[in-house]
Amino acid sequence: MHIGFIGGGRRCLAIMEMLGSDPLRRFPAEIAGVADTDPEAVGFREARRRGIFTTGDFRELLALESLDLVIELTGDPRILQEVIRHKPETVGLMDYGASLIFHDMLSFGQELDKKDDELSLIGSLAQALTTGTSHGVMVLDPDYRIRKINEQACRQAGVTADQAKGRFCFQITHQALTPCDSPDTPCPLVESVYTGKPAHALHEHLNTVGGSHFCDVYTYPLVNRKGDVVQVVEIFRDITSELATRLESRTQAIKDDLARLVQEDKLISLGKLVASVAHEINNPIGSILNFTKLIHKNISDHAPSREELQDYRKWLDLTVQEARRCARIVSNLLSFSRQQTLEPKRLDLRELLDQVLLLTAHRLELANIRLETDALGADPLEVWGDHTQIQQCFLNLVFNALEAMPQGGVLTISGGKDPVKNEVWIGVTDTGEGIQPENRPHIFEPFFSTKQASHGVGLGLSMVYGIVTEHHGRIEVESQPGSGATFKITWPGISREASTIKEALS
Repeated sequence: MHIGFIGGGRRCLAIMEMLGSDPLRRFPAEIAGVADTDPEAVGFREARRRGIFTTGDFRELLALESLDLVIELTGDPRILQEVIRHKPETVGLMDYGASLIFHDMLSFGQELDKKDDELSLIGSLAQALTTGTSHGVMVLDPDYRIRKINEQACRQAGVTADQAKGRFCFQITHQALTPCDSPDTPCPLVESVYTGKPAHALHEHLNTVGGSHFCDVYTYPLVNRKGDVVQVVEIFRDITSELATRLESRTQAIKDDLARLVQEDKLISLGKLVASVAHEINNPIGSILNFTKLIHKNISDHAPSREELQDYRKWLDLTVQEARRCARIVSNLLSFSRQQTLEPKRLDLRELLDQVLLLTAHRLELANIRLETDALGADPLEVWGDHTQIQQCFLNLVFNALEAMPQGGVLTISGGKDPVKNEVWIGVTDTGEGIQPENRPHIFEPFFSTKQASHGVGLGLSMVYGIVTEHHGRIEVESQPGSGATFKITWPGISREASTIKEALS
């Protein structure tokens, strides 16, 4: 076992000297390094004299590949927290309180040769360990039987020490009838007995009332003079709250990543829209210019007659309509491209679809694709969600259908309500080439695409899946090769799970 010390003072020096004494030479330990900000600390100087690795930054010590155990000797809780955060999972940790016990264990070890009953001495050392730390501690036989257990371990399991002693550890910590060793939950005791070295695992422990908590479990073998493992000390630390904090942070990071990917995917889609919208805006602008020039020329030539004034009014009405059409297109384009904060609110899916179809109408026309929306109906399709994300979801589905019909075809948008289940659904159907059976399991995977590189990077459908899932909805696909594809998205109705969805998006 390779041990590293954080803190190079007198206790470090004492432990180094004991590990090097003759009675403890059979103890399979080697000093890997010493970390201390004071280069004149006595233990630090001794380690440097012996040629042992020394550093002023404990992170460099934790980076050593051969390191098995770190002993924290400073007693500073801030340093202990930093060590817990930076150390590899495979490296064990002994805090300041446990290091005092470890020091006493080595002191006892120096007297081992003077004892007739070696196993009795090991038992006394184990007893000292079980009563000297705030973590759960058990002393186990190689056959899983509990010989000693401390108060903290009893509290976690919901038993007394008398109830636990003599029983198997998996009966107490896992409420199980058989050992917990499996590929999913490897038993560190088995590994320590087999290798004679410390082992580590992450286990979910259960108590007698059905409660559970996650524990960081470390096992340390106790060996006799022959090198046989006679008992194992198991130390476990409850990390349930720590895991919950990590999970919450990770969840927020995933949400942030999704928001960033939505914006990036919007920019990719925006590039596809720009050329189409530019051509579409040119037509009404041309009409506006022609009408304006015609009116200006007539007014310059002569005073308009009553009949001409009536014509001017018609032309001006058409000019206003075309200008409003341009403004509406530009407004939707700007709204689509703008970076917006997630803001769940009441939405009508029909209105969102109208905005998306307005932006894509010209491109569909250029691609010789006929749009059918008769099956969409006229009733509002209201859900609770984020405007920007659902708009992006619809746009991705339209572009996916457009790219599936390179020779033209029919794009059908349908929708409706299920009053029994209180759900709202939207369907997007194309008459393209369909999806090959071998590709169907992968279509929602990020960066999976059967299209050419010029058509994107394969994020479109994965973004749709992520957005729909975050809104507590589901997406289904029906397709046969050569017969097109239908993507159906179902959301909870406006009165169901609104608060849950709002909390998930906020």
